[in-house]
Amino acid sequence: MPRVVVQIVTHNNAATLGDCIDSVRAQEVECDLLIIDNASTDGTQAVALQRGAPILCLEHNLGYSAAHNLALTQTASEYVLTLNPDARLMPGFVQALMDALDADETIGSAAGCVLRVESLAGPPQGIDSAGLYMRRSRRQGLRAENHTPQDCPDLPQPIFGPDGSAAFYRRAMLEDIRVLGEIFDEDFFLQKEDVDICWRAQLRGWRSIYVPGALAWHIRTFRPGRRRGVNPLLRYYGVRNRYLLMLKNDVTPVLRRDWWRIGLYDLAVFAYVLLLERSSLASFSAAWRLRRRMLEKRRAIQAGRRVDAAAMAVWFQSPPLNG
Repeated sequence: MPRVVVQIVTHNNAATLGDCIDSVRAQEVECDLLIIDNASTDGTQAVALQRGAPILCLEHNLGYSAAHNLALTQTASEYVLTLNPDARLMPGFVQALMDALDADETIGSAAGCVLRVESLAGPPQGIDSAGLYMRRSRRQGLRAENHTPQDCPDLPQPIFGPDGSAAFYRRAMLEDIRVLGEIFDEDFFLQKEDVDICWRAQLRGWRSIYVPGALAWHIRTFRPGRRRGVNPLLRYYGVRNRYLLMLKNDVTPVLRRDWWRIGLYDLAVFAYVLLLERSSLASFSAAWRLRRRMLEKRRAIQAGRRVDAAAMAVWFQSPPLNG
């Protein structure tokens, strides 16, 4: 049985899925592959079938989180790579990340250097991500974003966690952070579920690492400067899930330290939504309606916390740690 399973959740990704599958098949390490299709209507399913890739086709869009949870119930492996269908792995990607986790059982996840492209045919425009970091305002960021491809960090470094476009996880870690029966939080539906995984893992004492030499390409449509062209539903969930993240995971002493930075940023978010993105106004009331469920999850998460507030505070920095 392969030690790694690659899980790809799709929704109308016919244009890129073929290249993504081919890059998984080209890895030197044998990987199981499972695609969960969230009711695509554009021929995504046909692309997978033409390549003989295992695909589970859903009648309704369950969302990104629920689809990955479903995939986890269908597979058994030591490691899990959640891969976006608009990403392409370079040779050696899986091997490098697997070697890093094999070397240290306290490492629960890893990220490589993901380069940003406009097409999976390339060429790279710059660095997309070398892992995630968190600002004191609780706005997540992409490490080394927009640096030149030649500037990929060349040494292993501790990180808050991997960006979900190509996130490598130890399955034991995913099981350890399960809350109320769920690994990926299905209330999130999509957007920021990768940040939530990273945050819960840090609270449980799992380490995450950036691994040089593990390269991938990724088309990132939701990024600064392009917000207005993004599907309004993605923008809505992006705003709403910011508050779900903090309700569930934030440690009270660190929250007290940073309350004014968080407040200033939220004033800016509200003003932007009110003036320029009224389709996201409902995100605030939606987050409020979910408060009781998030507080229930918070009680479970904080009761199981293995690190103190000081250890968590280092991940919320301005400028960010290793950012």
